[in-house]
Formats: sequence, C-alpha cells, structure tokens
Amino acid sequence: MLRRPQKEQLVAELTEELQNASLVLFSDFKGLSVAQMTKLRRALREKFGDNARLTVVKNTLLKIALKNANYDIEGHDSSFFGPTAVLYVKAGDPVEAIKVYYNFVKENKGTPVCKGLFLERSFFGAEQLEDLSKLPSREQLLAMVVGGIQAPIRGLVNSLSGVLRSVLYALNAIKEQKEKQ
Repeated sequence: MLRRPQKEQLVAELTEELQNASLVLFSDFKGLSVAQMTKLRRALREKFGDNARLTVVKNTLLKIALKNANYDIEGHDSSFFGPTAVLYVKAGDPVEAIKVYYNFVKENKGTPVCKGLFLERSFFGAEQLEDLSKLPSREQLLAMVVGGIQAPIRGLVNSLSGVLRSVLYALNAIKEQKEKQ
C-alpha cells in the first residue's frame, strides 16, 4: 500500500512523463499473464527503446496526473475503471505503437482490451483503435507528401523535355535534308 508521499511522487513523475507523450493508451490487462505482459513490453522496447512505456497505474492517480498534464479527461470516465495499464510514447511515431499494441491484441484473441487513448492530446474511443492502427506511418505520410509535391514538377519537366525533343527532331530532319542536297 502506497503512502501519501509515495503517491504524490508517483503522480509527479507520471505527470512529467505524460506532458511530453504523443500517445497515452489506457488498457484493461485482465486475463494477461506476466509472460504476455513482458512480451508486449519487449515488443514496445524493440521498436521505441526507452521512449515507450507500459505501466500499471491506479485510476485515481492516473486521472490526477492527466489533469496535471493538461489532458481533457472530462466525459471520458468510462476509460478509468477496473485495473488499468497505461501505454505512453514520449518520442517516435505514436501510430507505430498503436500498431504494435493492436497486433498484440489480435495475436492474443482480444486481450488486453483498450479502454481509450489520447493521440496527440485528442481523445479516441476504444472502438477507433483498429482504424488508427491502419493509418500509414509517419515516414509513409512524408513520402506521400513528397510524391504529391514532386508529381507536378516531374510533369512539367517531362513536358519541357518533350518540347526540346521535338525541336531536336526538327533540327535533325533539316540537317538530313541538307545533307541529301
């Protein structure tokens, strides 16, 4: 049982971690063995190193830490019931963490159950987890943007080179005619 000073220290540490988090996911971990929880933590560590963490937190302490970190938790009380594990990502692509979590849930036949999440401080319900897991990664999005910007430029270059090619063919034809004469 934690005493008040320990709880205050835990809330302060959690608040500091959550202030810089791009993803905060709440999960019910009932039905998971220690080995399964370790496997999920290991998968997150492989992808993010020390920038992602999965920890079990008491709901009241979690609410206080979220409020202190300026998260809008009003109306989302359904996410804070029963045993709660919190997955948060401090650096890296938060969508990748959602994919790791979602794949783990699929692999374990629906366990653990997502209660809700904050992605870039916007709340999403548990039912939106699958849709979020299908989003392209940050690198893929950047590639799509660069491709979109590059396409018109490439078209212009091809058009201009086509005009130059036509002029070249015309000059070549004139040269051949003069050589025949």
